[in-house]
Amino acid sequence: MAPGGRKATVSAVALVALLVVAAAAGAAGLCGIDQSALTACQSYCTVGSREARPKQACCDAVAGADFACLCNYKYLLKSYNNIDPNRAMQIPGNCGMRPVSCK
Repeated sequence: MAPGGRKATVSAVALVALLVVAAAAGAAGLCGIDQSALTACQSYCTVGSREARPKQACCDAVAGADFACLCNYKYLLKSYNNIDPNRAMQIPGNCGMRPVSCK
C-alpha cells in the first residue's frame, strides 16, 4: 500500500459512512454514497445526537447507497471523528429504505 494509503482509506470509509467533515471520496464514492451525504447526515450520526430521524436531505443523499457494502467498513467508524456507527447504519430504516443488519 502506498504511503498514506491506509489514512486515505479510513477517510474515504468515514465519508461513505456518512458523515465526517473531510474531503469527499468523489461524486459517488465508496459503496455508492453521494458526497452530499457528508454534511447532510453528519448531525444525525454524531455521537450523542438526539435527532429522532435523519433529515430528508440525508435520506436523499444516501438513496442509492449500498449499506450492505458499508457493513465491511463499519468497524472503522468507531474511532473516527465522533461518528456513531450504529446510528449511521440505522439511516436506511429511518429513511424508509430496507433496513440493514451487519453481521
